[in-house]
Amino acid sequence: MNDALLISGGKIAGSVILLALVLWGVSKLAKIAKLDPEIGRKLVHISLGLYCLTFPYVFGAVWEVVATCGLAVLVFLLARGTMRESLGGGLHAVKRVSYGELLFAVSVALLFWLKDGHFVSLALHHKPPVGPVLYMLPILILTLCDAASAVVGSRYGKQKFQIEEGSKSVEGVVVFAVTAWLLSLIVILLMTDIGRSEAVLLAFIVAAFGALLEAASWRGLDNLFIPLGLYFLISNLLYLGVVGLAGIAGLFFIALMLLLYVTRNRPGEERHFLAVGSTLFFCIAIFAEPPSIITPAVAVGTYFIADAVRNQERPAFDALNLLIVVLAVAMVYFVVSNVTLRDTIFGFNLSFAALAAGISGRFAKQVWRCVAVVVVAWAAMSVRTYWAVGQSDAGLVFTLVGLGGIVLVAVAGWLLRRRDYDRPWMMLGALSMIVGLVTTPMWPPP
Repeated sequence: MNDALLISGGKIAGSVILLALVLWGVSKLAKIAKLDPEIGRKLVHISLGLYCLTFPYVFGAVWEVVATCGLAVLVFLLARGTMRESLGGGLHAVKRVSYGELLFAVSVALLFWLKDGHFVSLALHHKPPVGPVLYMLPILILTLCDAASAVVGSRYGKQKFQIEEGSKSVEGVVVFAVTAWLLSLIVILLMTDIGRSEAVLLAFIVAAFGALLEAASWRGLDNLFIPLGLYFLISNLLYLGVVGLAGIAGLFFIALMLLLYVTRNRPGEERHFLAVGSTLFFCIAIFAEPPSIITPAVAVGTYFIADAVRNQERPAFDALNLLIVVLAVAMVYFVVSNVTLRDTIFGFNLSFAALAAGISGRFAKQVWRCVAVVVVAWAAMSVRTYWAVGQSDAGLVFTLVGLGGIVLVAVAGWLLRRRDYDRPWMMLGALSMIVGLVTTPMWPPP
């Protein structure tokens, strides 16, 4: 036992020392060679990403990787603060705000935990774990494609589009998509047993979806969105077959063309919101089912209607932060569903209906408008409930209890209206999620 712990400690310590050496080496190289800040940052990104690809063969236990990534976060924080000159020169020479290196460590730990396919559709398709592909491919795409996109975009990008902290280039996104397709095709053919036709289609979907995540991400969130988004995408679609994959590919292509058409004349902030929102709702539709977008759409729609009625200037990129709250709530239910092996659609819809009511309570000028949103949100939740279980006693009880939860969050939003919070709906999002989870014993059987 002691020997095993000693070996594990040695591997963890060695990995952290290697990280520090890479940061120090790139920092020194950047100063000596006067490297472009983006080049220095991507050298760190590529070096650490390639090393992370060895984790399934270096580490045998999840806790070892979690400990390694936790210590890596501490090193990254030191590189941001007291050791910025010695360790952070390669990471933080760029002017834009980014939390990418911190989120990268978080993503690696999560992917290693999920890598055996204990989540999502592998179980639904009655297939055994497929090996390390669910870990390797997302990390590989994030490591190489993201770096290629950033370098090409910064040097040769001419067609720019606006995101929260600045701009990205169409050229960079195209490079990401092409390299992601090639890598995906090679890895899927080598590391899975699906046919060539399925591999080509799946590689196309992975590349297009990954490029959309890259284009829509800001402040380094691509280091979280890309690997986790691709993990769930691959695990859900791997055994779907040619017909199913062709349908998804066609749907994705049509949705992407519609997005480009709708946003062609929009201002930068609005285009970014539409891109992020479309990506998020596409994920919900694919990973859950299309009707699952109803209640999240009611919540987001309530925010914009309330904002238009108030006719007041909202904080910059406030809508993007709302989408982060929607994503967080959706992901919690997705994880709970796969951990408990229960259908969480009932709590999911209740939480988003409650969030809509809370937003209305906080921003509505008249009580009747808040009451109207409560009714609409409750109706949306009830429709989805009866859609799933029919007119059962359990469904009726849940909808009545759900109405109480929706009213509770609406009242909380109304009470917060006198408080000076820039983003009170973040608090309401947490409360709404709690309301949905507390009703777990009352969820109707599917």
